[in-house]
Amino acid sequence: MNRKVVALVEDPFWRTKIDNAVKSVGASTVFVSDPAEAADNLEPGAAAIVVVDLALKRPPFEAIALLKKMEGISAIPVVGYFDIVRKDLKEKAIAAGFDEVLPRSTFSERFADLVLKYLLPGGVRKEEEENELPEE
Repeated sequence: MNRKVVALVEDPFWRTKIDNAVKSVGASTVFVSDPAEAADNLEPGAAAIVVVDLALKRPPFEAIALLKKMEGISAIPVVGYFDIVRKDLKEKAIAAGFDEVLPRSTFSERFADLVLKYLLPGGVRKEEEENELPEE
């Protein structure tokens, strides 16, 4: 089964860290910069998760709200992360239907576990590829 993370992340540092964590569970990452492209990379019923940096240049809220209304895709979990000083982004994400909205530091600590939770329930990461995301 193809397990995939669609990541709306622009920062190269975070792209690398996310990709490494995703590979540690044998999944693949698709990076998109335009929130409207997220749904184009998802298949109904597929094992997938969408990860969103809430500080994108193009606000992701409207596109995610639409994605959460699409038949067959609406059940795919969407996890957003934000800078702790931007509580407004958290509120917008919750209103748009994000499944989880985490401060950047918590996301950093828990991302690999979230990937396991959604893409490989009961699975285990490969120890040689243990990549915890660093805090900024």
